[in-house]
Parts: sequence; structure tokens; C-alpha cells
Amino acid sequence: MYWNNEVEVGSLLLPRINRIAILCLLVALIGNDALAIPQFSALTGNRCSNCHVNTSGGGIRNDLGWYSWYDVGIIPRDAAALKWAYDADSSNQFFDGTLTLGMDLRAQSARGFTEGSERKLFPMQASLYAAFTPVKAVALEASFNLAALRKGPNTDVRVVYPGQRMGSFSAYYMPDQTLPSIRVGLFRPSVGMRYDDHTMAPYSYTNANTRQTYLAPDWSEFGAELTYESIQWLTLQAGVFGSEGLSQILLSDGVRSSSAITGNAPTITSRAVFWPRFANDIINTWIGGSYLLSNGYSMASVFASVGWSDHVALMLDYTMTNKTGVISSRNFMAEISFQIFSPVLVYARYERYFTVQVNVPGTFSANAGVLGAQVFVLPYVELRPEFRLWDTWREGTSNRWAVQLHIFY
Repeated sequence: MYWNNEVEVGSLLLPRINRIAILCLLVALIGNDALAIPQFSALTGNRCSNCHVNTSGGGIRNDLGWYSWYDVGIIPRDAAALKWAYDADSSNQFFDGTLTLGMDLRAQSARGFTEGSERKLFPMQASLYAAFTPVKAVALEASFNLAALRKGPNTDVRVVYPGQRMGSFSAYYMPDQTLPSIRVGLFRPSVGMRYDDHTMAPYSYTNANTRQTYLAPDWSEFGAELTYESIQWLTLQAGVFGSEGLSQILLSDGVRSSSAITGNAPTITSRAVFWPRFANDIINTWIGGSYLLSNGYSMASVFASVGWSDHVALMLDYTMTNKTGVISSRNFMAEISFQIFSPVLVYARYERYFTVQVNVPGTFSANAGVLGAQVFVLPYVELRPEFRLWDTWREGTSNRWAVQLHIFY
């Protein structure tokens, strides 16, 4: 049985202008989207837009997002041996906050699930980020993933997922804090929660031979989106997009494969999230849902979390995806995270997959369990060891260890 090698997307940055050369060297040595992962939201009570320029999370951090993590590490930045690296690092913003810079880098060491698979190092992301705020009501942001230029061995074909983009760009306009903001450009539509591992159950499906992703890392579409967040505990979003990215995704009915989207049908999205807090802001919650529809292809998600500030968080997600006459799936995910102390977080995740392909009798199901940790060794440097177990209808189980290096800013 073959299981796709799993890749994760992450985050790094330019500490200050005089360190650009060092970071470029790191990219060359290791060379996909910086996400403040949802469990951090449950642990801190912040919604996505509190820490990110992007209103639905992911990508470049704003000043609060940078400040929240600038000194999180088992070895702090003021350690004598590290002062040279952090002395000039006081902000990710320049020119009185007009320019914000960022960079993500992730690499993962893993092996496939098949017996005898070799362990390999996978360079996953080397993304540059920038945001420019010429006036208070306008923000421009862009990203470019250098890792998407990587080509396979002995070929000129780039190693990318179907639907994956090399970058994104968009413009925000918010005339007043009490009014919705509008975003236009090439960017990821607001669907579900922005998990930092695109292989998680909500956006994947399994059949007898493989696991595939519905939404690629760095998936983006040309379009426009409205976001209303004037009420502190509420996020409402609605968008209209093209479908070029989704049209590249191939879905199998069990006999043949076809594009998730055919033609130039628009992609319509909507999303609502409530962020109530209780017990003097000690208990943080969010609950929401989203819906995507494009020419017979749909994805509906409901998701929720409850967290005890700086201690423990539980996330739940149920996502239903359907392509008329081809495939449908129902996936459930539950993850619990425990923050031992600021630089160390451990987690356990359970995933349940149900897939129906129209030309295959019955329903295929699979279970997955994940144990892992996020260890922030230094400020901006995370190691993520992970053990994953797969249990399908076939006899026995498959398992593997992986470790990810994540450098972020």
C-alpha cells in the first residue's frame, strides 16, 4: 500500500536587514505558510486576525503576532551565546510600521508508510512575505514560495501539489473599524480553520490505495472577499473566486480521475466563527462553520475548540466534501494539546475517514492517530517530532516517525 509522503507548511523571517544574507543561506541549505495554529488561538483567546495581516490566519504576522513569539525558546534570546544573533532584532516592522517583513522555512525528515521505505529530508517551504500599509485604511500583502521552484531529480518538472501556487498577493481596504473590510487579489479563500498541516483529515480523503489532499498547500484563487469583525467575538466572511486552482485537483470515482472543477465556474465561499470567552477570559472557545461551492464540488465544515489559557486546548472538526457523480467523504478530527510550559507543547490527534467513490462498492474507512510535540528550542526555531499510525481495512497497521524543522519570524 502506498501513502503519500506528508508535508507541512510553516514559517520563518528576516530578523533585520543586516541578516538577509544569513537567512538566504539557510534557504539554500534547507529550502510551505506561516500559521499561528488554531490551538494557539484556543490557548491564548486571540482570533486569527489579532496576530496576522490575513484576516483568516496564515501568512505574515502583524506586530502583535511577532511580539507574542519573539522570546519563546528553551534557550532565551538574552543568553550570552545568542546575543549577537538577536541584538538588532526589535521588530518585524520598518519605516514607522509602514513595511512588515516575514519569511517561513520548513523541512521534514520522514519515510513512506511502505515497508522498507527510505528516510528522506523534504524541503517544504521557503516563503518570503511582505505587507505595505501606505495609509491606515489600506494594506497590501504578498508572498512568494521559493521552494515551489524546486524540480524533481533528472527532470525540469517542478515538485508541487495540484492547485499549489508559487505565491499570493492581495489588497485590503477597511474604511472604518465599524465596517467590513474587502480583500481582492490572489489568495486562499476563507474555508474552515487554517491548520498548519495540510495533510490533516479535514482537507484530505483516503481510499484503498492512497491518501490525497483536497486543498493543496498554498492553494489560492483570484477573487474578492468581505470580512466583518467589528464585534470582538464574531467573524463573518463571504467571497467570490475563480476556480483555476481547484480545477487542477484530480478526484477519482474508483475507475477514472477527473478535475474537481470543470469550466470556469465561480467558487462561492462563506464562513462564520464565534469567539466567546468565559471565567474572566480563562476559558477560550471558538465555534464556527464554512461552506464552499463550485460547479458540483462542495465542502462544508463545522469546527469548535475549548481551551484553558496557557494550559490545554481541545479542537474538533467535521468536514464533508462532495463532487457530484464522483466522490464524497466525511472526515472527523479531534486534537488535544497540552502546554507544558511556553516553549514546549505536546499533542495527540485522532482522525476518522469515510470515503465513497461512485464506481467502488461500499464505504472505505480509515483511522489515524498522531502523537507529537512542538519544541521551541530557540526564539524562531521549532522542532516538531511526530509519530503517526494508520489503520485501514487491510490487515495490520502502518506507522512512521517524522521530525520537522521550522524556522519562523
